[in-house]
Amino acid sequence: MQQFIESFGVLAPVAYFLMFAILPVFFFPVPILAVAGGLAFGFVEGSILTFLGACANCYIMFVISRKYGRDYVVGLLKKKLTEKQHKKIFEVEDDKLMISLVILRLIPLVPYNLINYGFGLTNISTTKYMIASVLGIIPGTIVFLNFGAKANNIWSLEFLISVVLVLLLTFISIYLSKIIDKKENKK
Repeated sequence: MQQFIESFGVLAPVAYFLMFAILPVFFFPVPILAVAGGLAFGFVEGSILTFLGACANCYIMFVISRKYGRDYVVGLLKKKLTEKQHKKIFEVEDDKLMISLVILRLIPLVPYNLINYGFGLTNISTTKYMIASVLGIIPGTIVFLNFGAKANNIWSLEFLISVVLVLLLTFISIYLSKIIDKKENKK
C-alpha cells in the first residue's frame, strides 16, 4: 500500500487523500490506510492527510446512508420493533448520540465504515455528527499514524511505544463505553 501511494510521486498526498475519502465507502479497512499514510508520509504530514481524508469520508458515508438508506431502514424496523424499541433507537437526543459517536470512534475494533453508515440512519444533525466525528477521529489518527510512522523499525523503542499506545487507546475507549453503559442502565 505504501509503495502504491508513493508511486504517484508529487501527487501522492492527493492520491492518499482521495483513497482515504473514497475506499472506506466500499469497506476498505481504515487502519490499513492510516498505517500506510504513516509509512508513506511520516507522522505530521500523514496525520494531516489522514485527518482530512477521514473527515471527507465520514461526510460522504453519512450522506449516502442518510439520503439512500434511512427511510427504508426506519420503515423496515418500525414494522419489526415495538414502539418502545423504535423510540430507543431512533429518538435519542443529539447530545447522547454525539457522546456515543466519539467513544465509538475511539475503539479501534469497531468498524469505522459501520459507524458512518449507522449514524446516517439516526436523527443526529449533520453538523453535530461531523463535530463528534472530528473529536473522535483525532486520537485514533494520532495513534495509528504514529504506529505507521514507527513501523519501519519494529525492534525500536519508538515502535514498542506506538504498539502500547494502540492498546491503551483500545482499553481506555472500552472502559469509557462501559462507564457510559452503566450510567444509561441506571436511568
